[in-house]
Amino acid sequence: MNSPESLKEINILKKRLSWGELPPFYHMIANSVAELEGIHTHGFEHPLKRLINRQNWNLDRLKGKMDLNGEIQVERKPKLTLYRKFHDGNYEIHCAPTSQGGPVFVYAKGDPFIDFRVWDPATMGCILRLPKFADFIVHAYRKGDEADRILIKYTSDIIDNLLTTLASEVDIEEYKGQSIKDVLSEIEDTLKK
Repeated sequence: MNSPESLKEINILKKRLSWGELPPFYHMIANSVAELEGIHTHGFEHPLKRLINRQNWNLDRLKGKMDLNGEIQVERKPKLTLYRKFHDGNYEIHCAPTSQGGPVFVYAKGDPFIDFRVWDPATMGCILRLPKFADFIVHAYRKGDEADRILIKYTSDIIDNLLTTLASEVDIEEYKGQSIKDVLSEIEDTLKK
C-alpha cells in the first residue's frame, strides 16, 4: 500500500489496523488536524486571519498605503517571532511582534512602535494549539502503529504549510523552540541507537 496522502486515507489505514474502529485518542488528534486543515476554507475567525488582515497593520510604521484598487500595499511586512512549544502534553505555536527590541506579550492599541494597529495576544498570540499532541507522539512511538506515526508526520506537514502561508504575508524574524520534525528526528535517532 502506498503511503496515505490525506487525513481520510490515514483514517482508513487506522481503521484497517484497529479492527474497524478509530480509538478515542487517535480520533481526538485526527479531529484537531481536520480543524487545522480547515483554517483557510472555513469562515470562522482565527489568529492567522487576524495576523494577515492588512486593515489591522500599522501602515505608518510599515510605510503602507491603499492603492487605486483599494488594496493595501506596504514597503515591509509586519515582523513576528514564533514560539513553538510542547506544554502540558499539548503542542502550541505562539507569536509576538517586537517593539523597541523586545517581544510584546500584552495588549497594545495605537502603539507607534508595533507593526499592528491593535495587538491582542488573546486573539492573535496563539496561532495553533493541538491538545495532547505531545502525549500522542509518545504513545505513537511506544505503543502505536504505522497510522499513528503517519498522522504525526502529516500533522507536521499541515503545520509547515500554515506557517509557509503566514510567512508569505508577514516577516517571521525568528523561530524559537522545537518543531514537530525536530522532535521526531530526535526520537528516531534515539530509536536507532
